[in-house]
Amino acid sequence: MDHQTLQPIGIIKARLHDISYRTGLVFLAISLLIFCIAGSVQEWDTPVPFFLNYALAVFYFIMIWAGGWLKRGGNGIHHIFIWLLLCLVSAYSLNRVMNIFDESTTWFSIVLVIVSLNYLAFAFFYAMPLPVKAVMFFILGIAICCFIYLTIYLVSVMAFSIMTFWVLGVPLHTFVPAFFVIYSIVLFRRTFGKNRLFRITFWSSIGVVALITVAFSVYWRTIIVQMEKDGRHAEHAGLPEWVAVSQRMPVNDVAQKILKSGFVYTVNPNWDRSWFWNEPSMLWEEKLKHDPLVMTASVLSGVPAMNTIDRIHILESMYDSRHQAEERLWSGDDLFTSHVKTEAHIWPRLHMAYTEKTITVTDRQQKSWPAQQEALYTFHLPEGSVVTSLSLWINNKEEKGILTTKAKADTAYKTIVGAERRDPSVIHWQEGNTVTVRVFPIMHGQSRQFKIGVTSPLVAGNGSLEYSNIYFDGPSTGSCREDVAVTFQTPPASLYTPGMFDRENNKLYNSGRYNAAWSLSFKDEGITSNVFSFNGRLFSIVTYKPEMAVAHLQDVYLDVNSMWTRSEFDHVLTMLEGQRIWMYADNEMQQVTAQNKYTLFDQLEDYRFSLFPFFKITAPASAMVITKGTTVSPIADELQDTEFMTSLKAWLGNSSGVMLFNLGGELSPYLRTLKECRTFRYAKGDRHMLQQLLTTKQFPAAVENDEQVVVEPAGIMIRSVPGTDASNAPDHLMRLFAYNHIMQQMGPKLLTKGEEGDSLVNEAREAYVVTPLSSLIVLETQADYNRFNIKDSENSLKNASLHSQGAVPEPHEWALIILVMLVLIYVKYRTPVKSRTAV
Repeated sequence: MDHQTLQPIGIIKARLHDISYRTGLVFLAISLLIFCIAGSVQEWDTPVPFFLNYALAVFYFIMIWAGGWLKRGGNGIHHIFIWLLLCLVSAYSLNRVMNIFDESTTWFSIVLVIVSLNYLAFAFFYAMPLPVKAVMFFILGIAICCFIYLTIYLVSVMAFSIMTFWVLGVPLHTFVPAFFVIYSIVLFRRTFGKNRLFRITFWSSIGVVALITVAFSVYWRTIIVQMEKDGRHAEHAGLPEWVAVSQRMPVNDVAQKILKSGFVYTVNPNWDRSWFWNEPSMLWEEKLKHDPLVMTASVLSGVPAMNTIDRIHILESMYDSRHQAEERLWSGDDLFTSHVKTEAHIWPRLHMAYTEKTITVTDRQQKSWPAQQEALYTFHLPEGSVVTSLSLWINNKEEKGILTTKAKADTAYKTIVGAERRDPSVIHWQEGNTVTVRVFPIMHGQSRQFKIGVTSPLVAGNGSLEYSNIYFDGPSTGSCREDVAVTFQTPPASLYTPGMFDRENNKLYNSGRYNAAWSLSFKDEGITSNVFSFNGRLFSIVTYKPEMAVAHLQDVYLDVNSMWTRSEFDHVLTMLEGQRIWMYADNEMQQVTAQNKYTLFDQLEDYRFSLFPFFKITAPASAMVITKGTTVSPIADELQDTEFMTSLKAWLGNSSGVMLFNLGGELSPYLRTLKECRTFRYAKGDRHMLQQLLTTKQFPAAVENDEQVVVEPAGIMIRSVPGTDASNAPDHLMRLFAYNHIMQQMGPKLLTKGEEGDSLVNEAREAYVVTPLSSLIVLETQADYNRFNIKDSENSLKNASLHSQGAVPEPHEWALIILVMLVLIYVKYRTPVKSRTAV
């Protein structure tokens, strides 16, 4: 049949009337359906889907061989491509059982789908308009490049495949890419004729692929060279190599893949690993991936010499991805978050809120080894917030957590999870306003439920208050549903809500897909009269108005990073005219002059974050540091055992309250930790506020002590004084006071790991708050608590609750309640006098 003499409609009809071709399309559709279903609802490693797909490929091969489509001159090229596509689907099904390739990246999967559709379209080539034909040849060139790459990747196992082909022919799947290359060349030669346009588009596509590959590899090498150069300068600053690298490393997809090469992205086709399962890295929570560009670049341009642990530190600093690097006792690869229930109660007149999140985590697998997995969640809390409750459902019953020391909780959890594999959950405080929750075990095909409660200050500013949702990192929320309910103690004025909420009286509610980022705002109507009484102390809130103190400035230090602009820099220098100004560059503190100011600025504005060396300040009491917030940086714990941190710890023990002014943005994790330690006197504002402070020579004083703490984001001060008045406010006053008081009392000890007195641990127990010293844990039985000497405190607030929002009676109030109860019982059950006489 001469296809070129037929009209387009005739070509399409002739092809679709071909029973063998039509059957092949049906087989291909069935094979793809099996592949997709196996990937979504069954295990990855069961061989059943593979054998079904393999059987379809074998049966179709027999069909077209018997039909004569494989004979020379049989015009069976398009039938062969359907068979090859069946083999390709079968090969990727086999890959789920025998791990030849790691999971393909999204872009490569999309390319394979496009080139596969293009092969099918060639059966109707002569019915296509000229521009479409040119595009088809362009895609054909890309296809040849892809399958040449896959052929090269599999060369090392082809010899083994030949020796073992007798195992039902299964090992011959490694030759599928090579057959695609051969028959793509045949297709090209048979189809293009002498058309110059088709030749140009075909070879152009190959040139484009080569150009992209070379450009990617060159850029890959450029970044590695820069990493090595920056790393060499780190030693002089007393910092590890990875810190200097992360300060200047670009933030893009290529740089991230370089950092993840070897433990997320495959960088060499080694066959010394097992083909039958792919054990995920316990250092990083991300599935192993196969990216042809990464593989090629690693071969052509090399891989970074920096070790895996240091590269993980860079990822943590650059991408705020510490959750992925958290220590894991068991894998959680197959887990997903299936439901979140968020309930919040807000006290607008107290500038605080309490939030409970009940989370259901599910294992999508039905059967596999190991039979259980560990769920790990990292919750990001608003500044000043504290975890005040934890529950785990065991045998369909809610079991509440017990507050104990962090060391005891950690020992109990690791002992049970690591060796005994029973039911614990634990929550630990982390630097940077985060906490981690661990739940174990989640069995295959089953779900577990836990609940976390957080007491938070509202963020005050510009006459309004803001409540922000508490979001988390953890098992995927792609298919998660959420129910949200928000109530208010008093009706808020000028309430602004996102469109997701429905409103009913004094309640907001929503049901739908999980949404991590939402907030509410309303007018700040001031603080109402309030008091909470417990154990002989009264806790109350007042509006915080910074108490200004005289600032005797001698030196001003500019902590410049990429967030600064040149105009901002010039404006600050103008304000500081006549002052001694310093900047830290080239690993030394340099005085700023008219001659060197722009040289220093140009050098430092390339830094994505700064680690200002406070220990270089010679006179802290008369020094001010002016900074600008960045969202990323290392945290103090990641810098332990470095010369930099040793010097900082020594300085912290003798420092006397340096002034820190933040020109804008959220403080970096490094500075947030120092702020929690009360390392400096802090103020935040724009250039006009800075000008005012400099003009008046004043700065906010440090006013915290044993009887009052400042919750700066909420604009409140919480006081604690002796007394036994009746409570008219929630117990969250005491919880917020205790957390902030403990952090204030620990101060530099939070970093120096100095000894803390039992009084701070007892304060955490009494208020039931999670701190650097204390954690909440749920164990399966009372015997487990006894074994690890974990005892609940009777004289404490216990776990916070939405249904019990506060007032815990004082001892004299308990006595009054008991007396009233006895009177009521007596009145109800006493025998009337007349009745006794009658008897």
